[in-house]
Amino acid sequence: WSYLSSNYYTIKELLTEKYGEPTEIVEKFDSYTEPKDDNSKMSQVVFNTCKYYTIYELENGTIELSIGNDGTSTGFVILSYFDKKNREIIRQKAIDDL
Repeated sequence: WSYLSSNYYTIKELLTEKYGEPTEIVEKFDSYTEPKDDNSKMSQVVFNTCKYYTIYELENGTIELSIGNDGTSTGFVILSYFDKKNREIIRQKAIDDL
């Protein structure tokens, strides 16, 4: 967990430096008790009860930074870019198809 969260916070710091304050931040564990050590925190990642994400809404789209997993004991940091212009083109095509 310490390596994973360190990567998340480092990238978050760099994105904030470049793009300003995030629009939304959620950094919590959805469990009955707060995990106390790295092993229990990684278990929360594996069981999808780790809710760590930061969103930057920008003029040209959205950037989302999150912690996720692949359904095994592996966790990773995900950096996603959602382009506003292409999203609008796809949306319009969907509307035209209706």
